[in-house]
Amino acid sequence: MVARPNIDHLKEICGSNRLQHCFKYLFVQEWRENEDLIRYIGEKCANLEASIERRAQLMQEGESFGPFHDVAPDAVECMAVTQQREQGMLFALRGVLELAREGRTEKQHHVGLMDLKG
Repeated sequence: MVARPNIDHLKEICGSNRLQHCFKYLFVQEWRENEDLIRYIGEKCANLEASIERRAQLMQEGESFGPFHDVAPDAVECMAVTQQREQGMLFALRGVLELAREGRTEKQHHVGLMDLKG
């Protein structure tokens, strides 16, 4: 008999010896983890968007004093670099969010197929 420790473990935690039930259980667990990831990344994107907007407003307010770069050149440079980095991070997180949303559709499809065959 061939050892299948991963399948045996899945059967144990699922509570069924039917592979179809085991894989459905696995897909549902993965779907839940993916939903948690979508929620987490969505929150991080919202936080970054707010941070970027606040910094843009701060930079705009600073300019109202006159040439801000003449008064605090290091601060202007720091804010500009930070703004650019956070915009890059936001872009990357949105890409991850898109992939996670594709995973949602994929897992829903897998679970739906399992229901049809059940």
